[in-house]
Order: sequence, then C-alpha cells, then structure tokens
Amino acid sequence: MDPTMMAAAVAVVTAVVATVARLAYRVVKERAEVRRAEVAQQGLSERVRSLPPGSRLSERSTDREVEILIGDSAGHGGER
Repeated sequence: MDPTMMAAAVAVVTAVVATVARLAYRVVKERAEVRRAEVAQQGLSERVRSLPPGSRLSERSTDREVEILIGDSAGHGGER
C-alpha cells in the first residue's frame, strides 16, 4: 500500500474516532447535568414533604433561587 494512501486512511480513522469521542463526551455531560437536576429536585421535594403547613422554604444557590410556601398559613390545609 502506498504510504500516502496509508497516511490518508490513518487521518480519516483518527478524525472519525475524535468525532465519536466528542459526541460521547457531550452525551455523558448532558446526562450528568440532567441527573444532577433530578437529584436536586428530589432533595427539595423531600424537604418540602417534611414541613408542616404554613412553613416557608427558601434555598439559594449560584444558579437558582427557590422560595416555597407550604400549605395554608391559616391552618386550613386544603379544606374548602
């Protein structure tokens, strides 16, 4: 096989491998971000569930700010 053809084949294979590696990295990175958001949401839900009606939950982080009022402050808790 001609050395020029061999070099071209190696270059093509290297480019394909690099492209697949970049795509795999993006997929793994995005899945990790989604999982972190799910875990944060689950933790927030657990903390909210443990609070009595009339409570207020405030959380701040670098990328979000959450303030939740739990139930009815008058103590009616859903009665109408």
